[in-house]
Amino acid sequence: MIMRRLLQAPGLVLGAYLFICLMSAGIRDADFSLALPELVDPNSNSTVELVLLTVPGLLLFLLIGALAKKRRNIIATFVLIGMLNAWLQCLLFAECFGSTWSGTEILLLLGVNTPWLMLALLPGLSMLVATERWFEQGA
Repeated sequence: MIMRRLLQAPGLVLGAYLFICLMSAGIRDADFSLALPELVDPNSNSTVELVLLTVPGLLLFLLIGALAKKRRNIIATFVLIGMLNAWLQCLLFAECFGSTWSGTEILLLLGVNTPWLMLALLPGLSMLVATERWFEQGA
């Protein structure tokens, strides 16, 4: 069970990465690019910060995923944790789009970009379903 979740968890990192790329293209009215926006702090690395902020979601997915038995519960867990990761990414990257953001504005930023989030989670969800089917066929 844990091996399945270990194979599925990187889909959350991929989803967070694609969400930031889609969100930044939408906010800036620019073409889609796989380049992450630069953070304001000159000593920070956008990729490292993105991965570090997905670690709590990864651990939570491993914990809850080890307890979940039904596929729909695992998919729901993946989507909810993907939303948590997206909120953390909005907290991190909001400074790239303006100087000051309140908590309500960051939630609004996440709410407005929810269609991009759902699109960004699709590759991870397809990987999740594929590994579930693969392990069921092997059993």
